[in-house]
Amino acid sequence: MTRAIGPSQLPSGIRAHRRRVRTRALTARVMGVLGVLGLVSAVSRPAWRELRAVDALLPLVPGQPHLLSRTAGTTLVWVSVGLLLTSRGLRRGQRLAWAVTLALLGASTILHLTKGPDLAEAIATGLGAAWLARRREAFPVRPARAVVRRVLAWGLPVTGVVVGVSVGLSMLVRHDHGQAPRGLLLGEHLATPMATATVLALAGATLWVLASPHPPRRPTAAEHREERERARGVVQRWSAGTLDYFALRDDKDWYFSGDTLVAHTVRSGVCLVSPDPVGPPDERLGAWVDFLAHAEEHGWSVAVLGATAATVPMYEASGLRAVYLGDEAVVDCPDFSLDGRARRALRQAVHRVARAGCTTTFHDPAAVDADLRAQILAMCDDSRRGGAERGFSMTLSRLFDPADTGLLLAVTRNPAGRVEAFCQWVPAPGVDGWSLDVMRRRIADDVPNGVMDACVVATIAEVARRGQHGLSLNFAVLRERLEGAPTGPWSAQLRSMLLQMSERTQMASLSSFNEKFGPRWEPRFVVVDAVEFVATQALVMAGAEGVTEVPVLGRFLGPAGGQRAASSPASMNARARDAVSSASAPRSTTSAAAETAPKTRAVPRAASRTPRSSTAERSGASIAACSSRTRATHSGGRSTNES
Repeated sequence: MTRAIGPSQLPSGIRAHRRRVRTRALTARVMGVLGVLGLVSAVSRPAWRELRAVDALLPLVPGQPHLLSRTAGTTLVWVSVGLLLTSRGLRRGQRLAWAVTLALLGASTILHLTKGPDLAEAIATGLGAAWLARRREAFPVRPARAVVRRVLAWGLPVTGVVVGVSVGLSMLVRHDHGQAPRGLLLGEHLATPMATATVLALAGATLWVLASPHPPRRPTAAEHREERERARGVVQRWSAGTLDYFALRDDKDWYFSGDTLVAHTVRSGVCLVSPDPVGPPDERLGAWVDFLAHAEEHGWSVAVLGATAATVPMYEASGLRAVYLGDEAVVDCPDFSLDGRARRALRQAVHRVARAGCTTTFHDPAAVDADLRAQILAMCDDSRRGGAERGFSMTLSRLFDPADTGLLLAVTRNPAGRVEAFCQWVPAPGVDGWSLDVMRRRIADDVPNGVMDACVVATIAEVARRGQHGLSLNFAVLRERLEGAPTGPWSAQLRSMLLQMSERTQMASLSSFNEKFGPRWEPRFVVVDAVEFVATQALVMAGAEGVTEVPVLGRFLGPAGGQRAASSPASMNARARDAVSSASAPRSTTSAAAETAPKTRAVPRAASRTPRSSTAERSGASIAACSSRTRATHSGGRSTNES
């Protein structure tokens, strides 16, 4: 892993950001403590004799000499609850929460002095107010205008109705016709427990809404297409990873800083970034600083899904935390061979498909004929299993978009020309090759077993023939935890839990599917924000990836309302538009896993296999010896090569 970035190497923007984050975290915790302290003080027995003396000298309401002694403790309860509520907005840097907290601290100080006097609590809240007043710059997030308009449109009328009903009921129930109107308006009869609780609850709800993270700006369809094409230009010029092309998903937004792109989506106040920033290497750190400031202005917490080891130091330098997520399988195509005991099962699968007369052809998806397109879309409809699709960081979620030129579509057909399986690959300059996007096979009894294996093997040979090197396959979640030997009691329990979860999510079978191609394993990480945001961020990541089959929690992880669809209807024909949701199977595809899942897991191997000395020509000859009838026909010049 790349070594960490030292404090002296951090840009001034990162250092300032980390100071503001620390200030907000400390403030939120301190206000929580002061709120709890106020609640404890409010329910403790006050010095009633001293309080009544003050109340007699300075009555809060004329004619109500003991109103202060009866209401100070209750008021302190609500002030303390308000401090607890504002801690959420303080943690997200909300300016309104900062101002309200200052007012509540002032009120709390006065109430502590009035009720007791409780000098210790009053000094604590007073010092807290003085300290907070000097930290205004750490709270830059102003309420969103749309949210303010909604609060004014709904909050004020509802509050007016509640107050009006309370006044009317109080007059009717008391029947105190001899009391003057001024006494009714100022006296305690209107402040019934129900009315007081209702008004304060409305005030708390209003504060909660106003202190919520800003909703993301939703551009028009035309603006979104324009931004996507700008992002496409950045990816074409500066792509250096296997996941960079997936930055062009339709449900992502794009932040531009110079010639650097940060693809992200915002859900429930979480700004989910994937892939790593794309752009000139010397610009990425500065662009990340700008993006953090952008997220901070909107009150979003930041998380990164699928980060590489090389970018982890940058994220950790900005105050985030990296956690191992899994491994990406990358095949070295020129060195790939079907020889040897380890490739026996794969070799047999390729033989079986070859004997069935299947051939594999390669196409640009943007230029396929109507018949092939119709077959693939129909097969996607038929082969989709269940209602949930997975994928956010490692799938494009669309097929046959004319704007997606230069992709690679591997199609395996039977002798009659029927499509049995296909894989779509996107450019991956980081490995000088391609990255898997979609993998599907036809669900029928007459499909040769191993057709997906044969399709991938043919693609490996094609990549080697083109003089390229890498082929990025499926992503194996928590592979080291699943296949590694337990190192302690907690590790054993975690592994047991993961294996049980694997029965639903096919984590182990996907790892075994990748392992048969002898890849090298590249670790991937999830980067999360502060501890208090981790639970929300984990749920958002699970929802984005479509992991809706987790027991109990899965039902809550569906797509968030209002999210942009992952496909672009304007760029597809009618048939593709109807089928895009089922045609966008992610890298963690059920087709390959269901077909190739072994009865026992593969023996754990080293993270990187020993390189073979065979050349691309030897690789092609070796594969051809096992699958002489599996051909790769290139749709451009219609040339044919033995795979």
